[in-house]
Amino acid sequence: MNKPVSPGLDAIALEGLIQLVKNTYHGQIALITQNFRVVQVERKENFNPEDLSDRNLGLQGESLKSQPLKVKIGQALKGLEFGQVILIFKKGRLTQIERLQKERFSDLQGLSGDGI
Repeated sequence: MNKPVSPGLDAIALEGLIQLVKNTYHGQIALITQNFRVVQVERKENFNPEDLSDRNLGLQGESLKSQPLKVKIGQALKGLEFGQVILIFKKGRLTQIERLQKERFSDLQGLSGDGI
């Protein structure tokens, strides 16, 4: 088993994620976590008609430094038991990282009509 290099993400998965990032021009990549582990990666790509004529879609050369990105992803995933980390891209540039944290409560009363 590969050693985690980011919270919830091993080295092979992280390198695969970096390849997805390098090939995303407009859109987003979402990392879904459960029990502090990345269990799913979703990629949504948007295309503007004028961009379809450009053969150089995706991030180019120096516009992406993978090591700082790996650190940012690791920071966003740290301590995230349930939720998502979403990377947002515009014109081949990572413009935003969102973190959505979900709290699950199994001991609440009244959700199924009991205790009301």
